[in-house]
Amino acid sequence: RIETSDMHKQFEAMNIGKEPPDDNGKAPRPMKTYAAGALAAAAALARFSLVAGSESIASLSGDAQEKWNDVPCPAGMEVPKVDANSRVLVTGGAGFIGMSLMASLGSRDAKTKPAVVIGIDSFNDYYAPAMKRGRAQRLKTEFGYDVIEADVCNTEVIDKLFEQHRFTHVVHLAAQAGVRYSITHPMTYVHNNYECVVSLLDYVAHKKPQPAYVYASSSSVYGLNKKIPFSELHAIDHPANLYGTSKFGNEQIAAAYHNIHGLKSGGLRFFTVYGPWGRPDMAVSLFTNKIENGETITLFNGGEMWRDFTFVDDIVQGIELSMEYCSDNAAVFNLGNSKPVKLGYFLEQIEKRLGVKAKFKYQASNAEIKETYADVSKAHELLGYQPTTSIESGLDQFMAWYKKLDKRTRDEWAGGRFKAGRRR
Repeated sequence: RIETSDMHKQFEAMNIGKEPPDDNGKAPRPMKTYAAGALAAAAALARFSLVAGSESIASLSGDAQEKWNDVPCPAGMEVPKVDANSRVLVTGGAGFIGMSLMASLGSRDAKTKPAVVIGIDSFNDYYAPAMKRGRAQRLKTEFGYDVIEADVCNTEVIDKLFEQHRFTHVVHLAAQAGVRYSITHPMTYVHNNYECVVSLLDYVAHKKPQPAYVYASSSSVYGLNKKIPFSELHAIDHPANLYGTSKFGNEQIAAAYHNIHGLKSGGLRFFTVYGPWGRPDMAVSLFTNKIENGETITLFNGGEMWRDFTFVDDIVQGIELSMEYCSDNAAVFNLGNSKPVKLGYFLEQIEKRLGVKAKFKYQASNAEIKETYADVSKAHELLGYQPTTSIESGLDQFMAWYKKLDKRTRDEWAGGRFKAGRRR
């Protein structure tokens, strides 16, 4: 682990999550009746952990997939390859990870570049819509890709897109993100991270043939787990906050849909993703802007925290590999850097690149996890996942992008409703 100097034994915990699709105060769009019923059943299932308990990785043997509690696909069963015949739908397409994935797919060679890549996003104001539109414009200008403005819960829009494009792959990255925001705005997590998940899953499960389905989970599912590093074989039974609970619920719902409809899926537990175009509510962007403007940073729990910062290009590598993974179950993977960094050291690196010292204050928080540390052995063994970006290199790339933005844009993109208090 990368430690800090005595000068900075502090820092704020990171939000970990995916792109939020909708929390604009409007009444949620209605789901189909069968989707609402499935939500109730899946919510009950989510009370129980489907993850194996304390069995050590070293003691496992047999088939590589079975070692990780995945079920090998029967002979003749395959997941479509991502190639020139693929048609990919990315929810949260104007989000940080969604845009990065679409850009990576668009940068492939002629044999592996999908025939169709389309995003969908609600462009809500959880953080600055202008930033999301900037990402969408980049996709349109550089790759000719469209991001449709719509709610993932709107099955009429999803149905029209499927009728037109017959998607082979669905990558569901839209969600309500944020640990601290879940404390003050809990109901938006119920809508976005439960209702909309069931709505989309139910639609995909009834398609013939079923498309490959990959979705964003989070390292927050591990909650107060004391076993380090976090492994997919660890039990999930000590929740720390509603956000992490909702993402674990997504995994349980996916397992229910495999049991009922045979839908194979891959849930990806992202660990503290950062990089160019990153979300402004995450510490990399949030602290950079605050330090630049001389504002005070809030440091939680005395700064005694470590985060497994993972560069966005490494995360995208893992997503693309998972899109071709075949197991006859609802699989989950850790996608992290597997090199936790003391948050004070991280803060020092930002100060060094800005040439400015940070102002800060301390605040306690029971919702924050002290340390995140990904065991990526499963993703490495079964997917070929290999993160390569150091924290220093990743911050260099982030700062190079950030400093190209004019000051007005940097400040505009730093805003959003995530800074507000409880919604009454």
